[in-house]
Amino acid sequence: MSYQDDKRELLKLKQGIVDESESAIHEEEKPVYEVHGFKKIENFFYHYKWYVAAGIFFLAVFIFMLVSLLQKEQGDIRVLVVTKDKSIASNVMYKTEEFEKAFELYCPDFDNSGYIHVDVYNVDLSENPDPQYALAGVTKVTSEMMFGEAQMFIVDSAAADAVTNGDLSQFIDLGELYPDNGFIEGPFMRIKGSDFAANAQYFEACPEDLYIAVKKVYDTDQNKDRAVPAQKKALEVLDNIVNGYYAGWVDDQGRIYGISGREDFNEA
Repeated sequence: MSYQDDKRELLKLKQGIVDESESAIHEEEKPVYEVHGFKKIENFFYHYKWYVAAGIFFLAVFIFMLVSLLQKEQGDIRVLVVTKDKSIASNVMYKTEEFEKAFELYCPDFDNSGYIHVDVYNVDLSENPDPQYALAGVTKVTSEMMFGEAQMFIVDSAAADAVTNGDLSQFIDLGELYPDNGFIEGPFMRIKGSDFAANAQYFEACPEDLYIAVKKVYDTDQNKDRAVPAQKKALEVLDNIVNGYYAGWVDDQGRIYGISGREDFNEA
Protein backbone atom coordinates (compact mmCIF):
# COMPACT_ATOMS: atom_id res chain seq x y z
CA MET A 1 0.00 0.00 0.00
CA SER A 2 1.11 3.52 -0.75
CA TYR A 3 1.40 6.31 1.77
CA GLN A 4 -1.81 7.92 0.42
CA ASP A 5 -3.69 4.62 0.69
CA ASP A 6 -2.59 4.32 4.34
CA LYS A 7 -3.86 7.81 5.06
CA ARG A 8 -7.25 7.01 3.55
CA GLU A 9 -7.55 3.80 5.55
CA LEU A 10 -6.67 5.60 8.80
CA LEU A 11 -9.26 8.28 8.05
CA LYS A 12 -11.93 5.63 7.47
CA LEU A 13 -11.01 4.01 10.82
CA LYS A 14 -11.31 7.32 12.67
CA GLN A 15 -14.68 8.09 11.03
CA GLY A 16 -16.02 4.61 11.76
CA ILE A 17 -16.58 3.80 8.13
CA VAL A 18 -14.66 0.54 8.57
CA ASP A 19 -13.54 -1.37 11.66
CA GLU A 20 -10.11 -2.81 12.30
CA SER A 21 -11.05 -6.23 10.99
CA GLU A 22 -11.99 -4.75 7.62
CA SER A 23 -9.09 -2.39 7.40
CA ALA A 24 -6.23 -3.11 5.06
CA ILE A 25 -3.82 -1.94 7.76
CA HIS A 26 -2.64 -4.79 9.91
CA GLU A 27 0.17 -5.00 12.43
CA GLU A 28 2.77 -7.47 11.41
CA GLU A 29 3.15 -10.35 13.84
CA LYS A 30 6.69 -11.05 14.93
CA PRO A 31 7.73 -14.64 14.34
CA VAL A 32 8.41 -16.75 17.44
CA TYR A 33 11.54 -18.85 17.25
CA GLU A 34 12.04 -21.95 19.35
CA VAL A 35 15.56 -22.82 20.42
CA HIS A 36 16.81 -26.33 21.11
CA GLY A 37 19.89 -28.16 22.29
CA PHE A 38 23.04 -26.19 22.98
CA LYS A 39 21.39 -22.97 21.75
CA LYS A 40 18.78 -23.30 24.52
CA ILE A 41 21.50 -23.70 27.15
CA GLU A 42 23.38 -20.74 25.71
CA ASN A 43 20.20 -18.67 25.80
CA PHE A 44 19.62 -19.58 29.48
CA PHE A 45 23.12 -18.50 30.52
CA TYR A 46 22.75 -15.29 28.54
CA HIS A 47 19.64 -14.28 30.51
CA TYR A 48 20.65 -15.63 33.95
CA LYS A 49 24.44 -15.37 33.90
CA TRP A 50 24.65 -13.11 36.98
CA TYR A 51 22.46 -15.42 39.08
CA VAL A 52 24.53 -18.43 38.02
CA ALA A 53 27.79 -16.59 38.77
CA ALA A 54 26.55 -15.57 42.23
CA GLY A 55 25.46 -19.12 43.02
CA ILE A 56 28.80 -20.56 41.94
CA PHE A 57 30.67 -17.97 44.03
CA PHE A 58 28.66 -18.71 47.21
CA LEU A 59 29.11 -22.46 46.73
CA ALA A 60 32.86 -22.04 46.19
CA VAL A 61 33.19 -19.98 49.39
CA PHE A 62 31.35 -22.63 51.42
CA ILE A 63 33.43 -25.50 49.99
CA PHE A 64 36.71 -23.63 50.49
CA MET A 65 35.98 -22.83 54.14
CA LEU A 66 34.73 -26.35 54.85
CA VAL A 67 37.84 -27.96 53.33
CA SER A 68 40.11 -25.52 55.18
CA LEU A 69 38.35 -26.38 58.42
CA LEU A 70 38.63 -30.14 57.98
CA GLN A 71 42.25 -30.10 56.81
CA LYS A 72 43.63 -27.69 59.41
CA GLU A 73 45.95 -29.20 62.00
CA GLN A 74 44.02 -29.57 65.23
CA GLY A 75 44.93 -27.79 68.46
CA ASP A 76 44.17 -29.17 71.92
CA ILE A 77 40.80 -27.39 71.79
CA ARG A 78 39.09 -24.94 69.45
CA VAL A 79 37.32 -21.75 70.54
CA LEU A 80 34.98 -19.72 68.35
CA VAL A 81 34.82 -15.97 69.03
CA VAL A 82 31.54 -14.72 67.52
CA THR A 83 30.50 -11.07 67.75
CA LYS A 84 27.53 -9.22 66.28
CA ASP A 85 27.64 -5.88 68.11
CA LYS A 86 29.73 -3.71 65.77
CA SER A 87 31.53 -1.84 68.56
CA ILE A 88 32.48 -5.10 70.27
CA ALA A 89 33.46 -6.79 67.00
CA SER A 90 35.92 -4.02 66.14
CA ASN A 91 37.36 -4.25 69.66
CA VAL A 92 37.71 -8.06 69.78
CA MET A 93 39.12 -8.68 66.31
CA TYR A 94 42.64 -7.75 67.47
CA LYS A 95 42.58 -10.00 70.55
CA THR A 96 42.85 -13.44 68.92
CA GLU A 97 46.46 -14.04 69.92
CA GLU A 98 45.90 -12.84 73.50
CA PHE A 99 42.83 -15.08 73.82
CA GLU A 100 44.86 -18.06 72.60
CA LYS A 101 47.61 -17.45 75.16
CA ALA A 102 45.10 -16.99 77.98
CA PHE A 103 43.23 -20.21 77.15
CA GLU A 104 46.52 -22.09 76.84
CA LEU A 105 47.31 -21.30 80.49
CA TYR A 106 44.22 -23.26 81.54
CA CYS A 107 44.26 -25.95 78.85
CA PRO A 108 45.80 -29.39 79.52
CA ASP A 109 47.97 -31.11 76.94
CA PHE A 110 45.07 -33.21 75.69
CA ASP A 111 46.93 -34.72 72.74
CA ASN A 112 50.11 -35.40 74.78
CA SER A 113 52.24 -33.58 72.23
CA GLY A 114 54.42 -31.96 74.90
CA TYR A 115 53.02 -28.47 74.33
CA ILE A 116 49.65 -26.74 74.21
CA HIS A 117 47.93 -24.88 71.45
CA VAL A 118 44.38 -23.52 71.46
CA ASP A 119 42.85 -22.63 68.10
CA VAL A 120 40.86 -19.40 68.36
CA TYR A 121 38.74 -18.36 65.39
CA ASN A 122 37.24 -14.90 65.17
CA VAL A 123 33.91 -14.48 63.31
CA ASP A 124 32.34 -11.04 62.82
CA LEU A 125 28.57 -11.20 62.24
CA SER A 126 27.98 -7.46 62.58
CA GLU A 127 26.40 -5.58 59.68
CA ASN A 128 28.82 -5.21 56.81
CA PRO A 129 28.24 -3.53 53.44
CA ASP A 130 30.33 -6.21 51.74
CA PRO A 131 28.00 -9.21 51.16
CA GLN A 132 30.96 -11.52 50.51
CA TYR A 133 32.46 -10.71 53.93
CA ALA A 134 29.09 -11.26 55.61
CA LEU A 135 28.64 -14.58 53.82
CA ALA A 136 32.10 -15.74 54.90
CA GLY A 137 31.20 -15.15 58.56
CA VAL A 138 27.89 -17.00 58.37
CA THR A 139 29.54 -19.87 56.46
CA LYS A 140 32.27 -20.18 59.08
CA VAL A 141 29.81 -20.42 61.97
CA THR A 142 27.57 -22.84 60.06
CA SER A 143 30.43 -25.16 59.10
CA GLU A 144 31.78 -25.15 62.67
CA MET A 145 28.36 -25.89 64.14
CA MET A 146 27.77 -28.75 61.69
CA PHE A 147 31.21 -30.31 61.26
CA GLY A 148 33.72 -28.63 63.57
CA GLU A 149 34.97 -29.26 67.07
CA ALA A 150 34.38 -25.82 68.58
CA GLN A 151 32.25 -26.36 71.68
CA MET A 152 33.56 -23.35 73.60
CA PHE A 153 32.47 -19.88 72.49
CA ILE A 154 33.22 -16.28 73.29
CA VAL A 155 30.12 -14.29 72.37
CA ASP A 156 28.31 -11.04 72.91
CA SER A 157 24.55 -11.15 73.62
CA ALA A 158 23.53 -10.46 70.02
CA ALA A 159 25.89 -13.13 68.67
CA ALA A 160 24.60 -15.68 71.20
CA ASP A 161 21.08 -15.08 69.90
CA ALA A 162 22.28 -15.38 66.30
CA VAL A 163 24.21 -18.62 66.87
CA THR A 164 21.30 -20.31 68.67
CA ASN A 165 18.44 -18.66 66.72
CA GLY A 166 17.29 -17.09 69.98
CA ASP A 167 17.30 -20.38 71.94
CA LEU A 168 19.96 -19.90 74.61
CA SER A 169 19.14 -23.33 76.07
CA GLN A 170 21.46 -24.67 73.34
CA PHE A 171 24.27 -23.57 75.68
CA ILE A 172 25.00 -25.46 78.90
CA ASP A 173 23.57 -23.75 81.99
CA LEU A 174 26.81 -22.79 83.75
CA GLY A 175 24.81 -21.27 86.60
CA GLU A 176 23.79 -24.78 87.65
CA LEU A 177 27.40 -25.97 87.61
CA TYR A 178 28.79 -22.93 89.47
CA PRO A 179 25.91 -21.38 91.46
CA ASP A 180 28.19 -19.37 93.78
CA ASN A 181 30.41 -17.80 91.12
CA GLY A 182 29.80 -14.08 90.70
CA PHE A 183 30.97 -14.05 87.08
CA ILE A 184 28.47 -16.68 85.98
CA GLU A 185 24.79 -16.26 85.24
CA GLY A 186 22.76 -18.76 83.25
CA PRO A 187 24.76 -20.04 80.26
CA PHE A 188 27.36 -17.27 80.41
CA MET A 189 30.58 -16.51 82.24
CA ARG A 190 31.30 -12.78 82.08
CA ILE A 191 34.88 -12.09 80.96
CA LYS A 192 35.13 -8.47 82.14
CA GLY A 193 37.07 -8.27 85.43
CA SER A 194 37.97 -11.97 85.54
CA ASP A 195 41.43 -13.52 85.87
CA PHE A 196 40.97 -14.80 82.34
CA ALA A 197 40.58 -11.21 81.12
CA ALA A 198 43.73 -10.22 83.00
CA ASN A 199 45.67 -13.09 81.40
CA ALA A 200 44.38 -11.99 77.99
CA GLN A 201 45.61 -8.43 78.72
CA TYR A 202 41.98 -7.35 78.52
CA PHE A 203 41.15 -6.51 82.12
CA GLU A 204 40.21 -2.86 81.60
CA ALA A 205 39.32 -2.68 77.91
CA CYS A 206 37.10 -5.77 77.80
CA PRO A 207 33.45 -4.91 77.00
CA GLU A 208 30.83 -5.73 79.63
CA ASP A 209 28.78 -7.69 77.11
CA LEU A 210 31.31 -10.45 76.36
CA TYR A 211 31.02 -13.98 77.70
CA ILE A 212 32.34 -17.54 77.62
CA ALA A 213 29.77 -20.24 76.86
CA VAL A 214 29.84 -23.98 76.09
CA LYS A 215 27.51 -25.57 73.56
CA LYS A 216 25.30 -28.55 74.34
CA VAL A 217 25.67 -31.72 72.30
CA TYR A 218 22.50 -33.43 71.08
CA ASP A 219 21.96 -37.01 69.93
CA THR A 220 20.84 -35.65 66.55
CA ASP A 221 24.06 -33.68 65.95
CA GLN A 222 25.79 -34.80 62.75
CA ASN A 223 29.21 -34.43 64.36
CA LYS A 224 28.32 -36.04 67.70
CA ASP A 225 31.31 -38.41 67.70
CA ARG A 226 33.65 -35.42 67.46
CA ALA A 227 31.55 -33.03 69.53
CA VAL A 228 31.24 -35.14 72.69
CA PRO A 229 34.99 -35.38 73.44
CA ALA A 230 35.43 -31.75 72.35
CA GLN A 231 32.75 -30.68 74.81
CA LYS A 232 34.43 -32.62 77.63
CA LYS A 233 37.69 -30.78 76.94
CA ALA A 234 35.90 -27.42 76.79
CA LEU A 235 34.22 -28.02 80.15
CA GLU A 236 37.52 -29.04 81.74
CA VAL A 237 39.20 -25.87 80.48
CA LEU A 238 36.25 -23.81 81.72
CA ASP A 239 36.47 -25.48 85.13
CA ASN A 240 40.15 -24.54 85.29
CA ILE A 241 39.27 -20.92 84.40
CA VAL A 242 36.51 -20.74 87.01
CA ASN A 243 38.66 -22.25 89.78
CA GLY A 244 41.94 -20.61 88.79
CA TYR A 245 43.76 -23.85 87.95
CA TYR A 246 46.70 -23.32 85.62
CA ALA A 247 47.18 -26.44 83.53
CA GLY A 248 50.30 -25.23 81.75
CA TRP A 249 53.36 -23.11 82.28
CA VAL A 250 55.27 -20.67 80.09
CA ASP A 251 58.97 -21.02 79.27
CA ASP A 252 61.37 -18.12 78.69
CA GLN A 253 60.44 -17.98 74.99
CA GLY A 254 56.74 -17.70 75.78
CA ARG A 255 55.91 -21.24 74.70
CA ILE A 256 53.13 -22.96 76.66
CA TYR A 257 53.72 -26.43 78.09
CA GLY A 258 51.15 -28.42 79.96
CA ILE A 259 49.99 -31.48 81.82
CA SER A 260 47.46 -34.07 80.71
CA GLY A 261 43.78 -33.72 81.58
CA ARG A 262 42.76 -33.92 85.21
CA GLU A 263 41.68 -37.39 86.29
CA ASP A 264 39.40 -35.89 88.93
CA PHE A 265 37.40 -33.87 86.42
CA ASN A 266 33.88 -35.05 85.59
CA GLU A 267 32.05 -33.32 82.76
CA ALA A 268 28.44 -32.22 83.12
